[in-house]
Amino acid sequence: MSDRNNADPGLFTILNQVVDGLATRLQIASIELSVAKNNAAKTAVYTVLAALFGLFALVFISVALLVIFWEDHRVFVSCCIAGAYLLLFLFFLGKVRNLAANMPYAFEESRQILAADVAAFRASCNKKAGVANQHPVDPTKEENNNAGK
Repeated sequence: MSDRNNADPGLFTILNQVVDGLATRLQIASIELSVAKNNAAKTAVYTVLAALFGLFALVFISVALLVIFWEDHRVFVSCCIAGAYLLLFLFFLGKVRNLAANMPYAFEESRQILAADVAAFRASCNKKAGVANQHPVDPTKEENNNAGK
């Protein structure tokens, strides 16, 4: 006879469940990766476009203000424009730092599911080990315990 027939059928059941669980978890992780990749690509494209058109707007507004006030207050207007740019830079820098600090971890759902699977597997192994390590009950003592009830 082969070793497979002599082996514990519970072991193969557990291994099949583990393999099926890992395959499912891998599918979940691949879906999360795909969504994260698409979101990152869209965010990058929109960020670059927003920055480009924002920069064009700032340059043309600055030039327009300098042309309007060139004769009377060119130094004052130039300093005000530079100060406004500095304030906008600091504001958006703070937003980026806040966003980066509060950004969720990648694959959080997969990590939670895997942690729950590991805990369930350990509980199952501990339960089976506890049943296997118990001593057999003496039938005469079992009958005496039930007789008093």
